[in-house]
Amino acid sequence: MAKQRHWTFWCFSVLFTWVALLLIYGSKNTQFMLELYDQAATAMWNGSSPEGVVAMAYPPLLVASYIPFIDLSEYLQRISVLGAMACFLVFIFSTLQTMVVGKHSFKQNALFWILVGAIVGRNVVSPIENYSHDLLIGFFVVLAIRCWAKQKEGAGGVAMGIAAACKATPLLFLPFLLLQRRWKSGAVMAVVTVAAFLLPDILFPRADSSWAGYWFSVVTNSLHVTDGKNAVPHWSTWNQLNQSVSGTIERLFSFPEHPDKDAVDVRITTLTPDTISIIILFARAMILGAVCIAFLQPSKAPIVFRRFCEGALLVSAMLLLSPMSSKAHFFLLLLPAVVMVRTYIWEKRDWVLTIIFISMFVYGTLTVKDLIGRDAGHAVLATGSVTWCTLLAMLGTWRVMRLSKNMPQESSSVSS
Repeated sequence: MAKQRHWTFWCFSVLFTWVALLLIYGSKNTQFMLELYDQAATAMWNGSSPEGVVAMAYPPLLVASYIPFIDLSEYLQRISVLGAMACFLVFIFSTLQTMVVGKHSFKQNALFWILVGAIVGRNVVSPIENYSHDLLIGFFVVLAIRCWAKQKEGAGGVAMGIAAACKATPLLFLPFLLLQRRWKSGAVMAVVTVAAFLLPDILFPRADSSWAGYWFSVVTNSLHVTDGKNAVPHWSTWNQLNQSVSGTIERLFSFPEHPDKDAVDVRITTLTPDTISIIILFARAMILGAVCIAFLQPSKAPIVFRRFCEGALLVSAMLLLSPMSSKAHFFLLLLPAVVMVRTYIWEKRDWVLTIIFISMFVYGTLTVKDLIGRDAGHAVLATGSVTWCTLLAMLGTWRVMRLSKNMPQESSSVSS
């Protein structure tokens, strides 16, 4: 058991991280997400109509989480949100360091985090520079996995239930909890998800309707299930910012009649909408099938490492299967990167992982617009660079889980 650090260490860590974030991002004009959150939270607080408020595409609980900031000025909102992000980052990275990485020399730890940064660093900083909510989701997801790793099934179910109520996509964890017959976690997660999802309607009721009902109408209309007027423009079928598997398949086999100025035609060939839908369904089925096979295979790895591998596999699938996954959502690629690099450095220099690391570095990290230019960056993004890197991370995690079957117990143990 790792020695418990004094509370002053954690206060200093948060303060240091907060100051660093303020110096790097505090003055940059990237706070447009805060404006969207502020509009939605103000509408909820006032009980006014959500019509035309773009951020109402987020579940009600996520919108309600921003209500404490609405009376602050824009600059104070930046400071406060970066402070919250500092807390999330310290928790997430300290959890991964103590429970997955373990105790090693300073040089080994430095090498580890440099390699992690090389393959997913751009994904980690994206939600920070855009003031996105994805660190909040990452916090609850990592908290849940941490609880499950410590065999606190109920607490893990609560944390993941809150994450699902804030984002919906973490619901993917629920069927796999049931598949593993972890009934307590599954039941608690289901109950907490429903209760937390409905909580804003109890605390901030609308006279004429419900926030939950409006959110469902936005989602169904945006996914073309119905033809109502409530829809999210950015959820169009062709959007190069959408790095889910469905978004990338759309771009590879179609191009809009009236594209926006940043759209880049990367079609392999042109297919009919029905054919594209079949390909998307097949791709999603393959992803789910791979996750199911990975979960059903026995593993000799200790419970702590096994739970983080399972979590890394599921967040990768979650990002791929979502109807809309923008770049900032891929912060959670940190999880598969950590389990892959840990295995590579201290267990086995596996050739499959080597290929995955090189591919993610070249196709992901080296293709940012700051390095290759705006036009080339948009073109690479349109090909689904983040999508393919996520698929590689998912396959790499699966590879780690297979390798862990042959590792002796003491070899895979980590500090907790």
